Amino acid sequence: MRLAMDMVMAHRIVRGLSLDRDRITRLRDVVESRVILALEETDAAQMPEGWSWQEAAEKIALQVGLAIVREQKNEPPVPTD
Repeated sequence: MRLAMDMVMAHRIVRGLSLDRDRITRLRDVVESRVILALEETDAAQMPEGWSWQEAAEKIALQVGLAIVREQKNEPPVPTD
């Protein structure tokens, strides 16, 4: 999930969005909860041979990160002095 958070953070920095610790913690919690939810809905017994929940979690996290980046596009930047 680190790569997903790096992507989200890079987007926040480039766009000049808030880097407030509470906001970032909430974003990390969103990524984690969405990945967990997706994995809970997965029937591992139905997955093909060689399937890895770790690889699935990484791919899901990236998709969640992309969704958050799309959501952030509507967030106003932090005013600068």
